[in-house]
Amino acid sequence: MKISFFAFAFLCYVQQVLAQASADTSLRWQSGYMDIHHINTGRGNSTFFIFPDGTTMLLDAGDLNATAFLRKNAPLKVAPARPNDSKTAGKWIAEYIRQAMPGGRSPELDYLVISHFHADHYGDLTERSKPAAGQPFQRTGITEVGDLVPIKTIIDRGYPAYNFPVDLRKYYTEDGSTFLNYVAFVEAKVRQGAKAEMMLAGSNSQLVLRQRPADFPTFRVQNVKANGTIWAGADTKTFIHFTADSVVNKQGKFNENPLCLAFKISYGPFDYFTGADNTGLRGYGLPLWFDTETPMARVVGPVDAMTLNHHGNRDASNETFLQSLNPAIVIQQSWCSDQPGQEVMHRLGSPALGRKREAFALHLLPESQNYLGFWLKATYRSTEGHVLIRVLPGGTQFWVGVLDDMNPTLTVKQWRGPFSATK
Repeated sequence: MKISFFAFAFLCYVQQVLAQASADTSLRWQSGYMDIHHINTGRGNSTFFIFPDGTTMLLDAGDLNATAFLRKNAPLKVAPARPNDSKTAGKWIAEYIRQAMPGGRSPELDYLVISHFHADHYGDLTERSKPAAGQPFQRTGITEVGDLVPIKTIIDRGYPAYNFPVDLRKYYTEDGSTFLNYVAFVEAKVRQGAKAEMMLAGSNSQLVLRQRPADFPTFRVQNVKANGTIWAGADTKTFIHFTADSVVNKQGKFNENPLCLAFKISYGPFDYFTGADNTGLRGYGLPLWFDTETPMARVVGPVDAMTLNHHGNRDASNETFLQSLNPAIVIQQSWCSDQPGQEVMHRLGSPALGRKREAFALHLLPESQNYLGFWLKATYRSTEGHVLIRVLPGGTQFWVGVLDDMNPTLTVKQWRGPFSATK
């Protein structure tokens, strides 16, 4: 029996509506879902995960001092505070967690992971930072979230020695530094019963399901990188990409970004990669070790979704990395007017570097959008808002939701999908 074009189009529309309804695209988490919330505060990175059994994890909680940044880096511009500036970034992140938590549960983090020690990832101690009541630290970013939300395990790149690539306690010698404040926070939480660990590159048993692991045997978090150590791609074997001596210059200084943690999450056929501010620029007189993306690309392999390394800055997301990971969905955790670098955006849209992909930015400033022009529209599906990746039970399909970041109450502006995970 033949049907008209209009009848066929209507049937397709009905099927799409039914598919969306069956995915339960409200914000309510259900058992078997994996939700990945990329939170926009305008002050740096923060990602909240709810694993299929309800295990929770927060990766980073930035609270950049925008005033100091602008004073140092003008004429660059910083994204506005979201939802507004009535609260600090840490308080807004804690409020987001409260709203997104699985139904009926009080806010709690099974894991708090800190990718590296930069203000837009773990906070910035300023004269406005408030002391935590009865605690030997002040609230900013991670330490504020951790003072508001109970934590079971803290994982970073250095605990307990904090000696890569140098003794960080001595390196940050200024009185009351953000890093020393963070160490005081970790030590206080350990005294209160939390665990603290250094991320172990190569491990797939450090970040695990805490509630019902037997119900989700295809779920796994693979630690890819910590400091200069990278997973070799099989079992828990690793190799050394760079040593401590190689990253410290003659003045005794070093760059935190190449030291970042990175990991890959798999759930059935679905794969997701996040690598914070890992770098991938090659040439220009840079040492070979500065490119941490190429050796990671060899072992990570194709993924369905990923975050852009270093917010989409031009020293990351090189062609080898994008072509090897070949994601369908790219999340840009952006907050500054130089993000993304134009060449990075060109690579995202290049058909020579894999499949056609869709990009979602947490915030692209008008200046960025103007200079990127029509190239931006070819790839980006959203330039403002929290971004939620919702993986459906079993990991075969997923949706991407854009949430209103100007409303303190979490609401969805748009959903895109369903996308099929590819193995």
